[in-house]
Amino acid sequence: MALHSFAAVVVVTLVSCLLAPPAVEASSVNISTYWGTDAREGSVEDDCNASLYSIFNIGFVDRFGYDWPPRLNIHHCNASVQGCKYLGTEIKVCQERGVKVLISIGGPGGDYNLASSDDATELANYLWNAYLGGNQSTVDRPFEDAILDGVDFFIQAGSTLYWDVLAEALRNLSNNGTQMELSATPKCKYPDEYLGAAIQTGLFDYAQVRFYDEDGCQYNGSFDGMKSAWDEWTAEANVDKIFAGVTASESDQGYVDADDLASEFLPDAEQSPKFGGLMVWYLYTDHQSGYSARIKALNPTIQTAPSGVEVE
Repeated sequence: MALHSFAAVVVVTLVSCLLAPPAVEASSVNISTYWGTDAREGSVEDDCNASLYSIFNIGFVDRFGYDWPPRLNIHHCNASVQGCKYLGTEIKVCQERGVKVLISIGGPGGDYNLASSDDATELANYLWNAYLGGNQSTVDRPFEDAILDGVDFFIQAGSTLYWDVLAEALRNLSNNGTQMELSATPKCKYPDEYLGAAIQTGLFDYAQVRFYDEDGCQYNGSFDGMKSAWDEWTAEANVDKIFAGVTASESDQGYVDADDLASEFLPDAEQSPKFGGLMVWYLYTDHQSGYSARIKALNPTIQTAPSGVEVE
């Protein structure tokens, strides 16, 4: 009788284990960041920390539409004299760690514009051959043979037109079976002045909405405006995932303390099926402040994609 009772307990225990939902790591929040905007950063290989980041945006290609070829402006090397080739090896190491690496176009302080659909198509062809899956021999590859995972649109200047044409042209180029992610990084007022129409095409995999440096939808001692804007983005934007963009520097307008973000904003934001994680601007200030590390240490109960956002 005792043996039967023991067997019954074992069976019940095994069934309970099989039926129980899998445990979700508390620190599973995806974090995207930007590298290349500050010479005080470390190398790509050193900074591409898979325990902190899921997405690594290298920026920026910040001049196009005026001169040719488009200018890569990162503060670690001079691409105009082929001085950034060494980064290709480091980028591949980063990718081997499971971190997505994107090239970011535009950026703050850049000088860029698309004057026509032809301009957009020409830029798409250049980006494809310089950074992605293309191999046109007449186009120099700044990072040698490293094939980046996609393109991030960080647009806040120039024309408000043709960004949708650029996105469509890039998608068409990648239809040969090469996986490519498209990211939009708009300001938090909806719809975004520059990228609003492009986002609504459904061509972007995710948006990294910048909830800082923008009155009305950034943190200002209250989360009301930020939460209202978040709700509008998740309800209206035609993307699968949305990252909440925050700044890691206390001196930036709209800065929100990591503890407050984790306790007051993230529990509500993660309820949306569109929640993708956080975009933390930018890597050097993130390392100085420990912002991303603090978010991870706080162990918010956030469920996201396992690593980055997968392209269907």
